[in-house]
Amino acid sequence: MLKSGNTISYRSNDRDQGPGKKGSNKPLKISPLASGLNRRAFLKQSSAAVLVASIAACKPNIDSSQYESNLESKPPSPSVTSQQFELSDHQKQTIEQVQIKLFPDDGDGPSAKQLNALAYLQWALTDPDNAADGDGEFVVKGIGWLDGLSQQTQGDQFIKLDSQQQDKILSQISQSSAGENWLSLLIYYLIEALTLDPIYGGNPEQIGWQWLKHQPGFPRPTEATTYRNFY
Repeated sequence: MLKSGNTISYRSNDRDQGPGKKGSNKPLKISPLASGLNRRAFLKQSSAAVLVASIAACKPNIDSSQYESNLESKPPSPSVTSQQFELSDHQKQTIEQVQIKLFPDDGDGPSAKQLNALAYLQWALTDPDNAADGDGEFVVKGIGWLDGLSQQTQGDQFIKLDSQQQDKILSQISQSSAGENWLSLLIYYLIEALTLDPIYGGNPEQIGWQWLKHQPGFPRPTEATTYRNFY
C-alpha cells in the first residue's frame, strides 16, 4: 500500500540548523504518499548511479517545529551519541512494521526486511552527523505519535493493529507536516539501505544493487576505509 512513491521538494541552502552550522541542500521532505508512484517507478526516474552518488543530498529537512504534535507521545528518548543508539524492543517492532509497509515483500524489488533495513537504521542513527541532526530523537518521537494516534482511534498500539488499520493510521499520520517528514526520514534511510555498500549493514549480498542493475565503483570500501574512518 505505502510503497515509496515519492516527490522531493528541495530547499535552498538554509537548513535552519542553528548558530555555527552550515546550510544544506537536503530537501524539505520526500513525500511517501503524494504522488502515488510505486517505488520501482520512483527509482526508474533516476539512474542507480545517480541515486547512490546523491543519497547524502536527499535527506529530509527537520527542524525543531517537527517535534511538536497534538498527538499523545512517549517520554523523551535517551540522548543519542555517535557511539550508541538503541531502540527498545517495542520501538524496533514498530519501526520494522512501518518499514515493511513502505517497502513490502510484494515481488516489486527487495523488501525492507530483505534489505536489513532495521539494523541499518539503528547503525545509521549512531552517525555523528545524523545524531547532530536529531534524527534518532525524531524517529523515536514519531513512534510516540504513531502509537498515540493508534490508541486514540483504534484502541491499541500500532503493532497490534491489523494491516488495514495500520494503513489507515499511516495515511492519517502523513497528513501532518511532522508525520509526513517522519515517514520521509524513514524512506530516506530505506533508500540508503537499498543503495549503499553492504559493508554498512544494508543491501546484504548486494540485493539492492542487483535489483537496480547497479555496477558499484572501485575500489569498494573496506573495514579500514569506511567513511567513518575519516571523521
